[in-house]
Amino acid sequence: MGLTVEEEKKRLRKRFVSARNGLSSNELFFKSRLISSRFINTKAYLNADVIHCYVSINRQNEVATRNLIEHMLGQGKKVVVPKIEGQARLSHFYIEGLEELTENSWGVAEPTEKDQSPAEIENLDLIIVPMVSGDRFKNRLGYGKGFYDRFLEGVNATKVGFLFDAQLYENKLPTDNFDVQLDMLITESKIVT
Repeated sequence: MGLTVEEEKKRLRKRFVSARNGLSSNELFFKSRLISSRFINTKAYLNADVIHCYVSINRQNEVATRNLIEHMLGQGKKVVVPKIEGQARLSHFYIEGLEELTENSWGVAEPTEKDQSPAEIENLDLIIVPMVSGDRFKNRLGYGKGFYDRFLEGVNATKVGFLFDAQLYENKLPTDNFDVQLDMLITESKIVT
């Protein structure tokens, strides 16, 4: 008897987190720069005014976004970052610099609400999404908590996933009906559209 979708996702999550954790800090730095460089040359980025971007968690070897956030702010883009709320929900805030962020108990850098302006998600042009794995059909495997699926189901913005080549799944990822497909995936060597 085969695995359920949830069991298969759990198995693949373990595999791709392990692959990502196998990258050295040098590889992580250089590959992240290549991904950012590809991204800032896309039409989607060039035409966007308001960009939502996750703040990378260094200890999880995510595609690094802190330098990219600084670059976008320097280019005059409006940058929105997420904040984790109860019931597996995200709220969203404009920032003017990384110094406005504080790490929460999970090590995620997020805005302290008192100084921040909440963002209306209908104003977002582009959303950069963290992921554990993706496939050539632009399916996304996240961390399994559903934060981004709940957020993405209600937005019309272009959805871009950042991941390393080592995280690209050669087959179709298992999906549930609540999983939201992305519009573009960017790795250090390719753009999947």
